[in-house]
Amino acid sequence: MARRMAVLGIAAALSASLVGCEADRGGPLPGGGASSEGGRTLTVVKDGGRQPNEDIAVARIHRLEGASIEQWLSDDEARLVITKVAKAATGTEEPKYEYFATTVDLQTDKQEELQPLAEPSSSGAITRTYPSPDGKFSFVQEWQDKYTASNSVLNLSTGESVEVPVANYLEKGGWLDNETYVLAAGSMNGRGEIYAVSTNGRSKVIRLDDPDAETFEQFEAGYGRIYYLDGKRNLKAFAPGDAKPVTLVKGAGPFRLSPAGNRIAVTAAYREGVPGTKLTMYDTAGSAQGFLIGKGDLVNDISWSPDGSLFAFSVYTEAKSGMNGVYAYDSATGKVSPIGPSYFPQYPLNWNPSGTRLGVTVGGENGLPVTQIIDFKS
Repeated sequence: MARRMAVLGIAAALSASLVGCEADRGGPLPGGGASSEGGRTLTVVKDGGRQPNEDIAVARIHRLEGASIEQWLSDDEARLVITKVAKAATGTEEPKYEYFATTVDLQTDKQEELQPLAEPSSSGAITRTYPSPDGKFSFVQEWQDKYTASNSVLNLSTGESVEVPVANYLEKGGWLDNETYVLAAGSMNGRGEIYAVSTNGRSKVIRLDDPDAETFEQFEAGYGRIYYLDGKRNLKAFAPGDAKPVTLVKGAGPFRLSPAGNRIAVTAAYREGVPGTKLTMYDTAGSAQGFLIGKGDLVNDISWSPDGSLFAFSVYTEAKSGMNGVYAYDSATGKVSPIGPSYFPQYPLNWNPSGTRLGVTVGGENGLPVTQIIDFKS
């Protein structure tokens, strides 16, 4: 990939300004803040809540060398995987790494003692959990290998788990409402079935009549509707019981449905001869909300905060005058703001449970990850 840009650019259609500066650099900061070189943190102090034209304010940036986030344990604590070089690369051999587990308390920046880990590629079951919107249940998938998973529904208040006896090959689905999880099971021979799974573990097939949906490029559900990309790169939606979908956006790429189910952030699909891509906010009827929120050569990650108040995305543009780095869209004001240095994440953007912190993991020296956790000013 082309060289990384050292300066944050801002698209002409978006008037946004950086609230902070890179944590590694000392010196005065805007708004009367101060940086700490030893702790590699950034602090910005601004009075009052965000106004319609006010940037999203960064309160602090925590820099964690060699770290990636495995899981948030709470708003203030995260479980990390620490990667270290065990043997440096030579002219004929790739470097060798060793891995450790630890937790970090972001109120104190204290990390627990490192515990050795097996390599992430080691065999063994991988468990994925998907909590319901009201937090009462969780859909659980335990993957034994790439194509085999066992499914269950866990009652989070009682600890009772019920098996869901359907076979699936895909990790695609979402909660239709508090009582129903929709699973796009996939198949080795075609699209496979779509199941409505109740919290009691019972399932039934949801019918979909769409010859262009031989597989699902992306699949989400929420607030009584199911959204997916068909084979012709069209974003479509339908409700159980109505098997004929409606087309919301043509020429769509990756999309994300907001937690409130009222907005969809959609990237444009790649088109030969058309440089770059764009990120646009739509309502769930497919009508443009009236603003382009991002544009560049590549938009590589998009993610809503759990409460839906912020939407984060990363952009890379070769031109210095273009957008580069990680940005956040304020769903209340429509404001788009750069929220840190010219990051280009190598891992998915990672929100804490309340959406007050965002983990951004980039590549560092010797192929090691570096995680910057951004604290937002409330």
